[in-house]
Amino acid sequence: MGGIDEKMKLSIVICAYNEEKGIGNLLRNLSFQRLPPEITEHEIIVVASGCTDRTVPIIKEFMTENSKIKLIEEKERWGKAAALNKALGAATGDCVVFIPADVLPAENGLYHLITPLRDPKVVVVSGRPMQNPKCKNTGFVNYLADMTYRIWGRLMDTLNDAGLATHCSGEFMAMRADTVIRIPEECVADDAYISVVAKKKGFIKFAPKAIGYNLMPSNIRDYVNQRRRWLYGHFQTYRLTGGYPTVMDTLIFSKPHLALKVLIGEIRESLKRIPFLFGATVVETIIYVLAIIDGLLNRQYAIWPVIESTKWVENC
Repeated sequence: MGGIDEKMKLSIVICAYNEEKGIGNLLRNLSFQRLPPEITEHEIIVVASGCTDRTVPIIKEFMTENSKIKLIEEKERWGKAAALNKALGAATGDCVVFIPADVLPAENGLYHLITPLRDPKVVVVSGRPMQNPKCKNTGFVNYLADMTYRIWGRLMDTLNDAGLATHCSGEFMAMRADTVIRIPEECVADDAYISVVAKKKGFIKFAPKAIGYNLMPSNIRDYVNQRRRWLYGHFQTYRLTGGYPTVMDTLIFSKPHLALKVLIGEIRESLKRIPFLFGATVVETIIYVLAIIDGLLNRQYAIWPVIESTKWVENC
Protein backbone atom coordinates (compact mmCIF):
# COMPACT_ATOMS: atom_id res chain seq x y z
CA MET A 1 0.00 0.00 0.00
CA GLY A 2 1.59 3.22 -1.09
CA GLY A 3 0.66 6.66 -2.36
CA ILE A 4 -2.58 8.30 -3.43
CA ASP A 5 -2.38 7.03 -7.02
CA GLU A 6 -2.35 3.37 -6.00
CA LYS A 7 -5.72 1.64 -6.03
CA MET A 8 -6.59 -0.17 -2.83
CA LYS A 9 -9.26 -2.32 -1.27
CA LEU A 10 -10.57 -1.61 2.23
CA SER A 11 -11.85 -4.20 4.70
CA ILE A 12 -14.00 -2.83 7.53
CA VAL A 13 -14.18 -5.21 10.50
CA ILE A 14 -16.97 -5.08 13.07
CA CYS A 15 -17.24 -7.35 16.10
CA ALA A 16 -20.71 -7.64 17.62
CA TYR A 17 -22.27 -9.34 20.62
CA ASN A 18 -25.96 -8.60 21.27
CA GLU A 19 -25.82 -5.22 19.53
CA GLU A 20 -29.38 -5.03 18.19
CA LYS A 21 -29.68 -1.42 19.37
CA GLY A 22 -26.62 -0.19 17.52
CA ILE A 23 -25.59 -2.46 14.65
CA GLY A 24 -28.20 -1.08 12.24
CA ASN A 25 -27.12 2.50 12.97
CA LEU A 26 -23.49 1.60 12.29
CA LEU A 27 -24.16 -0.25 9.02
CA ARG A 28 -26.33 2.65 7.86
CA ASN A 29 -23.64 5.14 8.89
CA LEU A 30 -20.98 3.29 6.89
CA SER A 31 -23.06 3.49 3.72
CA PHE A 32 -22.81 7.30 3.86
CA GLN A 33 -19.13 7.58 4.77
CA ARG A 34 -16.81 9.28 2.28
CA LEU A 35 -13.76 7.24 1.28
CA PRO A 36 -10.45 8.48 -0.15
CA PRO A 37 -10.27 8.22 -3.97
CA GLU A 38 -7.59 5.53 -3.78
CA ILE A 39 -10.11 3.17 -2.14
CA THR A 40 -11.82 1.69 -5.18
CA GLU A 41 -13.37 -1.32 -3.48
CA HIS A 42 -14.43 -2.17 0.05
CA GLU A 43 -16.07 -4.87 2.12
CA ILE A 44 -17.72 -4.88 5.55
CA ILE A 45 -17.07 -8.00 7.62
CA VAL A 46 -19.28 -8.43 10.69
CA VAL A 47 -18.46 -11.14 13.21
CA ALA A 48 -21.53 -11.84 15.37
CA SER A 49 -20.48 -13.88 18.39
CA GLY A 50 -23.04 -15.95 20.28
CA CYS A 51 -25.77 -13.34 19.85
CA THR A 52 -29.09 -14.11 21.55
CA ASP A 53 -30.95 -10.98 20.43
CA ARG A 54 -31.84 -9.63 16.96
CA THR A 55 -28.28 -8.68 15.96
CA VAL A 56 -27.94 -11.39 13.30
CA PRO A 57 -31.39 -10.86 11.70
CA ILE A 58 -30.69 -7.12 11.49
CA ILE A 59 -27.34 -7.75 9.78
CA LYS A 60 -29.00 -10.11 7.31
CA GLU A 61 -31.61 -7.47 6.50
CA PHE A 62 -28.84 -5.03 5.60
CA MET A 63 -27.08 -7.71 3.56
CA THR A 64 -30.07 -7.89 1.20
CA GLU A 65 -29.55 -4.18 0.45
CA ASN A 66 -25.75 -4.07 0.50
CA SER A 67 -23.74 -6.89 -1.08
CA LYS A 68 -20.53 -5.54 0.47
CA ILE A 69 -21.61 -6.78 3.91
CA LYS A 70 -20.36 -10.24 4.89
CA LEU A 71 -21.46 -12.07 8.03
CA ILE A 72 -19.40 -14.49 10.09
CA GLU A 73 -21.62 -16.02 12.74
CA GLU A 74 -20.10 -17.65 15.81
CA LYS A 75 -22.54 -19.88 17.66
CA GLU A 76 -20.65 -19.26 20.89
CA ARG A 77 -18.83 -16.23 22.22
CA TRP A 78 -15.11 -16.97 22.35
CA GLY A 79 -13.85 -13.42 22.97
CA LYS A 80 -12.98 -10.39 20.86
CA ALA A 81 -9.50 -11.58 19.87
CA ALA A 82 -10.97 -14.82 18.50
CA ALA A 83 -13.59 -12.85 16.56
CA LEU A 84 -10.96 -10.48 15.16
CA ASN A 85 -8.84 -13.42 14.02
CA LYS A 86 -11.78 -14.85 12.07
CA ALA A 87 -12.33 -11.45 10.45
CA LEU A 88 -8.64 -11.00 9.64
CA GLY A 89 -8.60 -14.45 8.08
CA ALA A 90 -11.53 -13.52 5.84
CA ALA A 91 -10.46 -9.97 5.00
CA THR A 92 -9.18 -9.36 1.47
CA GLY A 93 -8.36 -5.65 1.74
CA ASP A 94 -5.01 -3.88 1.55
CA CYS A 95 -5.94 -2.02 4.71
CA VAL A 96 -8.25 -2.93 7.57
CA VAL A 97 -10.42 -0.62 9.69
CA PHE A 98 -11.63 -1.82 13.09
CA ILE A 99 -14.91 -0.43 14.45
CA PRO A 100 -16.78 -1.93 17.41
CA ALA A 101 -20.50 -2.38 16.84
CA ASP A 102 -21.32 0.25 19.50
CA VAL A 103 -19.33 3.04 17.82
CA LEU A 104 -20.50 5.53 15.16
CA PRO A 105 -17.91 7.30 12.98
CA ALA A 106 -18.48 11.05 12.64
CA GLU A 107 -19.02 12.58 9.21
CA ASN A 108 -15.91 11.95 7.06
CA GLY A 109 -14.50 9.86 9.89
CA LEU A 110 -13.36 7.03 7.63
CA TYR A 111 -11.78 9.47 5.17
CA HIS A 112 -9.66 11.10 7.89
CA LEU A 113 -8.75 7.71 9.38
CA ILE A 114 -7.47 6.19 6.13
CA THR A 115 -5.65 9.09 4.43
CA PRO A 116 -2.59 9.03 6.76
CA LEU A 117 -1.79 5.60 5.28
CA ARG A 118 -0.76 7.43 2.10
CA ASP A 119 2.58 7.80 3.87
CA PRO A 120 4.30 4.42 3.30
CA LYS A 121 6.06 4.71 6.67
CA VAL A 122 2.74 4.77 8.56
CA VAL A 123 1.44 1.27 9.38
CA VAL A 124 -1.38 2.01 11.83
CA VAL A 125 -3.65 5.03 12.32
CA SER A 126 -5.69 5.85 15.40
CA GLY A 127 -8.89 7.82 15.35
CA ARG A 128 -10.17 9.95 18.23
CA PRO A 129 -12.86 8.38 20.45
CA MET A 130 -15.40 10.82 21.88
CA GLN A 131 -18.59 10.58 23.86
CA ASN A 132 -21.65 10.89 21.68
CA PRO A 133 -22.78 14.51 22.28
CA LYS A 134 -26.44 13.42 22.11
CA CYS A 135 -26.05 10.99 25.00
CA LYS A 136 -23.46 12.44 27.35
CA ASN A 137 -23.41 11.69 31.05
CA THR A 138 -23.65 14.34 33.77
CA GLY A 139 -21.74 15.23 36.94
CA PHE A 140 -18.56 13.49 38.08
CA VAL A 141 -19.10 10.47 35.80
CA ASN A 142 -19.29 12.82 32.83
CA TYR A 143 -16.03 14.45 33.90
CA LEU A 144 -14.33 11.06 34.24
CA ALA A 145 -15.50 10.03 30.77
CA ASP A 146 -14.49 13.31 29.13
CA MET A 147 -11.22 13.39 31.06
CA THR A 148 -10.30 9.87 29.91
CA TYR A 149 -10.61 10.79 26.23
CA ARG A 150 -9.35 14.36 26.60
CA ILE A 151 -6.12 13.37 28.37
CA TRP A 152 -5.60 10.47 25.96
CA GLY A 153 -6.00 12.90 23.05
CA ARG A 154 -3.53 15.37 24.58
CA LEU A 155 -1.04 12.56 25.06
CA MET A 156 -1.48 11.29 21.50
CA ASP A 157 -0.97 14.80 20.13
CA THR A 158 2.27 15.09 22.10
CA LEU A 159 3.54 11.67 21.04
CA ASN A 160 2.37 12.19 17.46
CA ASP A 161 4.57 15.25 17.05
CA ALA A 162 7.57 13.33 18.37
CA GLY A 163 6.86 10.14 16.39
CA LEU A 164 6.68 8.18 19.66
CA ALA A 165 3.07 6.95 19.70
CA THR A 166 2.70 3.27 20.58
CA HIS A 167 -1.03 3.10 21.10
CA CYS A 168 -4.23 3.32 19.10
CA SER A 169 -7.84 3.54 20.14
CA GLY A 170 -9.67 0.27 19.64
CA GLU A 171 -12.80 2.36 19.12
CA PHE A 172 -11.66 3.46 15.66
CA MET A 173 -8.39 2.42 14.03
CA ALA A 174 -6.90 1.42 10.67
CA MET A 175 -3.87 -0.66 9.78
CA ARG A 176 -2.08 -2.08 6.76
CA ALA A 177 -3.36 -5.61 6.26
CA ASP A 178 0.04 -7.27 6.72
CA THR A 179 0.87 -5.49 9.99
CA VAL A 180 -0.76 -8.06 12.31
CA ILE A 181 -2.00 -11.36 10.91
CA ARG A 182 -3.20 -12.89 14.16
CA ILE A 183 -3.86 -11.77 17.72
CA PRO A 184 -3.25 -14.11 20.68
CA GLU A 185 -6.73 -15.27 21.69
CA GLU A 186 -6.09 -14.67 25.38
CA CYS A 187 -5.39 -11.01 24.53
CA VAL A 188 -7.61 -8.53 26.37
CA ALA A 189 -6.41 -5.24 24.83
CA ASP A 190 -6.28 -6.01 21.11
CA ASP A 191 -5.66 -2.34 20.30
CA ALA A 192 -2.64 -2.18 22.60
CA TYR A 193 -1.26 -5.45 21.21
CA ILE A 194 -1.63 -4.30 17.60
CA SER A 195 -0.03 -0.95 18.44
CA VAL A 196 3.05 -2.38 20.12
CA VAL A 197 3.60 -4.90 17.32
CA ALA A 198 3.00 -2.22 14.67
CA LYS A 199 5.52 0.17 16.21
CA LYS A 200 8.26 -2.35 15.44
CA LYS A 201 7.30 -2.18 11.75
CA GLY A 202 6.74 1.53 11.18
CA PHE A 203 5.00 4.64 12.48
CA ILE A 204 1.70 5.02 14.28
CA LYS A 205 -0.24 8.15 13.35
CA PHE A 206 -2.95 9.89 15.36
CA ALA A 207 -5.73 11.35 13.20
CA PRO A 208 -7.65 13.76 15.48
CA LYS A 209 -10.29 14.50 12.83
CA ALA A 210 -11.18 10.81 12.57
CA ILE A 211 -13.79 10.83 15.32
CA GLY A 212 -15.65 7.76 16.53
CA TYR A 213 -18.60 8.40 18.84
CA ASN A 214 -19.42 5.95 21.59
CA LEU A 215 -21.06 5.80 25.00
CA MET A 216 -18.91 5.83 28.11
CA PRO A 217 -20.11 4.18 31.34
CA SER A 218 -22.86 6.13 33.08
CA ASN A 219 -21.97 5.09 36.65
CA ILE A 220 -18.82 4.75 38.72
CA ARG A 221 -19.03 0.98 39.04
CA ASP A 222 -19.13 0.44 35.26
CA TYR A 223 -16.39 3.03 34.72
CA VAL A 224 -14.09 1.27 37.20
CA ASN A 225 -14.79 -2.15 35.68
CA GLN A 226 -14.09 -0.90 32.16
CA ARG A 227 -10.88 0.91 33.08
CA ARG A 228 -9.78 -2.05 35.23
CA ARG A 229 -10.03 -4.35 32.21
CA TRP A 230 -8.21 -1.83 29.99
CA LEU A 231 -5.32 -1.50 32.44
CA TYR A 232 -5.10 -5.26 32.94
CA GLY A 233 -4.88 -5.50 29.15
CA HIS A 234 -1.97 -3.05 29.08
CA PHE A 235 -0.08 -5.13 31.63
CA GLN A 236 -0.86 -8.26 29.64
CA THR A 237 0.38 -6.61 26.43
CA TYR A 238 3.80 -6.26 28.03
CA ARG A 239 3.82 -9.97 28.85
CA LEU A 240 2.82 -10.85 25.28
CA THR A 241 5.07 -8.43 23.39
CA GLY A 242 7.74 -7.14 25.74
CA GLY A 243 6.47 -3.57 25.30
CA TYR A 244 3.92 -1.28 26.91
CA PRO A 245 1.46 0.89 25.00
CA THR A 246 2.04 4.63 25.43
CA VAL A 247 -0.88 5.46 27.70
CA MET A 248 -0.95 7.53 30.89
CA ASP A 249 -1.13 4.38 33.03
CA THR A 250 2.30 3.25 31.85
CA LEU A 251 3.97 6.58 31.05
CA ILE A 252 3.56 7.80 34.64
CA PHE A 253 6.44 5.45 35.48
CA SER A 254 8.37 5.16 32.19
CA LYS A 255 8.17 8.80 31.01
CA PRO A 256 6.87 10.86 33.95
CA HIS A 257 7.86 14.17 32.31
CA LEU A 258 5.45 13.50 29.43
CA ALA A 259 2.66 12.46 31.78
CA LEU A 260 3.21 15.62 33.85
CA LYS A 261 3.14 17.80 30.72
CA VAL A 262 -0.25 16.38 29.76
CA LEU A 263 -1.68 16.84 33.26
CA ILE A 264 -0.46 20.45 33.39
CA GLY A 265 -2.21 21.07 30.09
CA GLU A 266 -5.44 19.66 31.53
CA ILE A 267 -5.22 22.01 34.54
CA ARG A 268 -4.22 25.09 32.54
CA GLU A 269 -7.22 24.70 30.26
CA SER A 270 -9.57 25.07 33.22
CA LEU A 271 -8.64 25.58 36.86
CA LYS A 272 -12.19 24.51 37.77
CA ARG A 273 -11.19 20.96 36.90
CA ILE A 274 -8.70 20.68 39.78
CA PRO A 275 -11.19 19.23 42.34
CA PHE A 276 -12.51 16.79 39.74
CA LEU A 277 -8.97 15.85 38.77
CA PHE A 278 -8.16 15.08 42.40
CA GLY A 279 -11.24 12.84 42.62
CA ALA A 280 -10.30 11.17 39.35
CA THR A 281 -6.80 10.47 40.71
CA VAL A 282 -8.32 8.63 43.67
CA VAL A 283 -10.53 6.57 41.35
CA GLU A 284 -7.59 5.77 39.04
CA THR A 285 -5.48 4.67 42.02
CA ILE A 286 -8.19 2.22 43.03
CA ILE A 287 -8.38 0.93 39.45
CA TYR A 288 -4.61 0.48 39.36
CA VAL A 289 -4.66 -1.61 42.54
CA LEU A 290 -7.53 -3.76 41.24
CA ALA A 291 -5.74 -4.36 37.94
CA ILE A 292 -2.58 -5.42 39.77
CA ILE A 293 -4.61 -7.85 41.87
CA ASP A 294 -6.21 -9.22 38.68
CA GLY A 295 -2.74 -9.80 37.28
CA LEU A 296 -1.54 -11.56 40.41
CA LEU A 297 -4.62 -13.79 40.37
CA ASN A 298 -4.21 -14.37 36.61
CA ARG A 299 -7.81 -13.34 36.01
CA GLN A 300 -9.07 -14.10 32.51
CA TYR A 301 -10.73 -11.23 30.63
CA ALA A 302 -10.70 -12.64 27.08
CA ILE A 303 -14.49 -13.01 27.33
CA TRP A 304 -15.37 -9.96 29.38
CA PRO A 305 -18.72 -9.15 31.02
CA VAL A 306 -20.80 -6.71 28.97
CA ILE A 307 -21.04 -3.20 30.44
CA GLU A 308 -24.64 -2.37 29.65
CA SER A 309 -24.37 1.38 30.25
CA THR A 310 -22.01 1.68 27.27
CA LYS A 311 -24.64 0.37 24.87
CA TRP A 312 -26.87 2.53 22.71
CA VAL A 313 -30.19 3.70 24.12
CA GLU A 314 -33.38 4.70 22.35
CA ASN A 315 -32.61 8.36 21.61
CA CYS A 316 -28.93 8.07 20.61
